[in-house]
Amino acid sequence: MLAHVDANNFYASCEQVFNPALRGKPVVVLSNNDGVVVARSVEAKALGIDMARPYFEIESLLKQRHVHVLSSNYTLYDDMSNRLADIYRHATDHVEVYSIDECFLSFDDIRRSDLINHGRDLRYTVLRWTGLGVGVGIAPSKTLAKLANHLAKRVPENAGVCVLVNEEAITAALAQVELTDLWGISGGFQRRLAGLGIHSPLELRAADPHRVRKGLGVVGQRIVFELRGESCLPLELIVPDKQNICCSRSFGQETRNFDELREAVCTFASQAAVKLRRQDLAAGAVSVFIGTNIHAPVEQYHNSYGVSLAVPSFDTREIARAAVYCLSHIHRPQHSCKKAGVMLHGLLKRLHIQPHLFDQRDHERDRRLMLTMDRINRDYGRGTIRISAAAAFELMPGRTVAWRGRCEQRSPRYTTRWDELPLARAQAP
Repeated sequence: MLAHVDANNFYASCEQVFNPALRGKPVVVLSNNDGVVVARSVEAKALGIDMARPYFEIESLLKQRHVHVLSSNYTLYDDMSNRLADIYRHATDHVEVYSIDECFLSFDDIRRSDLINHGRDLRYTVLRWTGLGVGVGIAPSKTLAKLANHLAKRVPENAGVCVLVNEEAITAALAQVELTDLWGISGGFQRRLAGLGIHSPLELRAADPHRVRKGLGVVGQRIVFELRGESCLPLELIVPDKQNICCSRSFGQETRNFDELREAVCTFASQAAVKLRRQDLAAGAVSVFIGTNIHAPVEQYHNSYGVSLAVPSFDTREIARAAVYCLSHIHRPQHSCKKAGVMLHGLLKRLHIQPHLFDQRDHERDRRLMLTMDRINRDYGRGTIRISAAAAFELMPGRTVAWRGRCEQRSPRYTTRWDELPLARAQAP
């Protein structure tokens, strides 16, 4: 038996947890550079505010409706996500972190008669320990568990928990939803199913799996089996190693200055190296890409360049050095860049690194240095300690960094930065 646990309006809810003045008020959270709406509170949804709407298009509307607008605070959201996963691991030994706000849990050791109460207890624990509301869907397969969660949130009588374990409950649930409400069914899949004469979830469940496979491939066939309660997608308890790692960002302002681009590229290289070390990997190659604003009426320029490392590396300094070398090959001063990124390729386990004959570096010392940097940044906030090339302009008095994204309305990072906690001052009577 599997449970799917999904936080309600995660980004907006995190903001409301730490700012009680936002509770019960319409709240929207914007993407990087305050570009588009990426999260809405229940109250904002009730006002008809759509996801992915550009902020500049609805800024006046949001002011008229007294909607609280916030920039993304990914440091806060990531920390709250980790806290949720820790709570789930108290409930079961088998947890798959599927995304920043949702996880799959194994409930195989829980009696069927206890499933509903177990789901309610988990929901209460999350609310009490974090202040966040979650939906809990319990079923024999991942697809049905996602459907159960969908109904847990949208059917008031379920009070946030829905269990689909018997034939009657599963049939009733499938009758309440559309094909596109099912996990894995996109608009394209829906049209292809219509070509097979399948127009509802119940018809899909009853369809011949081999016939569906001919029209939708093995993915479609698995959905049929999953809707019948046959688990085809086991929990991924061990996250598979990445084939490559990418860190990129659109800039707050365009820039053609090489030194500013170098700082941006070194910052992205540093972030990619942290992700690399988290999985105990090393990179065999580094590439950099840059581009102009695709929406601006200017001559477009997009280019990339990559190099192989003599010895695969996990060292921020070496990866950043290679990234700057790549940037120097594609930078054109006549073009103002709006976006840049760094990709790491040829990933392998650190223990599988084969140094060459003339490599005199102390790799174990370098590893300890990098892990110390990571630990300091984890304890005191990202960017507390970094290579100088990733902070050159920030350290210059009076200089503004054009490439850094806009986050003019970001809330404090309450759980990771002591200096951003609110201060309470008491005066003697």
